[in-house]
Amino acid sequence: MDFGNAPRLAAVIGAPPVTRSDVAAHAGSVAVDLPPEKTVQSASAGAAINVEVRAETRDAQSRADGERRARTNDRNNREAARITDDTVERKLVIDPQTRAIVLQKKDPHTGETISQLPDETLLKLRAYARELGERARETEEPNHQIERTA
Repeated sequence: MDFGNAPRLAAVIGAPPVTRSDVAAHAGSVAVDLPPEKTVQSASAGAAINVEVRAETRDAQSRADGERRARTNDRNNREAARITDDTVERKLVIDPQTRAIVLQKKDPHTGETISQLPDETLLKLRAYARELGERARETEEPNHQIERTA
């Protein structure tokens, strides 16, 4: 449907072409049919790109360095553990409330507990659960007393 309103097109006037003063023909350049403002110049070659062809050698050296560091770390960790073993007293104890076996590591000089397996919190939880279980059994079992007379 045509309503008679034809769109009017306005002429777009662009910026006038600017001549570039930085464009210079170099030796060995090729003539083109483009105006000077649309031409491009190649960048200077600059330094060559170094592509390492022997990446396998570099990777092998990196792996060897990593393995050497890992061996050194393992040796240091074993030495630290040995020193710790000499200065820590280990004891197995039976907890009276839970009747569980507890491994305690103590400082022999101060008597302070360094670590304990199972943890104190877990032992308290077990003692609490044991107490609840005993109370539940006491309430479930009726007291049947049988009297015998002869």
